[in-house]
Amino acid sequence: MNELVGRVALVTGAAAGIGLGVARRLANEGASVAMVDRNAAELAEAAAELERSIGARVQPIVADVSSVTDVEAAVETAAKTLGPIDVLVNNAGVWVIKTYLEHTDDDIERLWSVNLRGAHLFMSRVLPSMIKRGRGSIINISSVAAQHYTAPHAGYAATKAGVEALTRDVAFEVAGYGVRINAIAPGMISPKPPEDVVKSKAAPLGRGGPDDIAGVVAFLASEDARFIIGHTIPVCGGTDIWVSLGFDSSVADAGRARQAGE
Repeated sequence: MNELVGRVALVTGAAAGIGLGVARRLANEGASVAMVDRNAAELAEAAAELERSIGARVQPIVADVSSVTDVEAAVETAAKTLGPIDVLVNNAGVWVIKTYLEHTDDDIERLWSVNLRGAHLFMSRVLPSMIKRGRGSIINISSVAAQHYTAPHAGYAATKAGVEALTRDVAFEVAGYGVRINAIAPGMISPKPPEDVVKSKAAPLGRGGPDDIAGVVAFLASEDARFIIGHTIPVCGGTDIWVSLGFDSSVADAGRARQAGE
């Protein structure tokens, strides 16, 4: 506990779910937290709850992560009210459950704008200050869908794969300045985990909750993770293992047979 006393964190998508869980954990670790979300009512309620329950120093900021103007204003507000940002958690995201051919151009544009462009906008606006001060940690929230087929949402999966590539490459570029960038790939996460956890072959531990992600975020934000850069850590209760091992080789075998004219 109290690993982040005196530090300032900015968390996007912080009004509910994983984002709220992360904001709560970082506040419990002693950080002042800028909570960013586009839902003003939920955000105000979440921020008030953290202030009331744990005495956290928080700053709610209403913003659309896909808007350059909103992002720059959010970073400026956080710095003015709380101080320079030491920890950035790019959590805000949207998804569309459809087959690829059912995706509209608007679907793809929205997925790209929030999931990948939003992460880029915050990273690019926060990094200069981190580099100047010689410290900082950025944690991007990806998904097991970035590396495995999990559901019919190719557009979402593609943007999360982009988040992982952005994480890896920028992490390598800025590591020498004392800034660490990593990502987390959640699996099946419920905002409020059910009391009776349903387990299956694909989810041997059942569904996780926001606290499962928040704990790894807190670790990556701390000095305990000082030697970790550019990695995506799966926090998914084994879902990625099932997906990896569950590949039906008969599909590939049939394809090779057709190519060979058998």
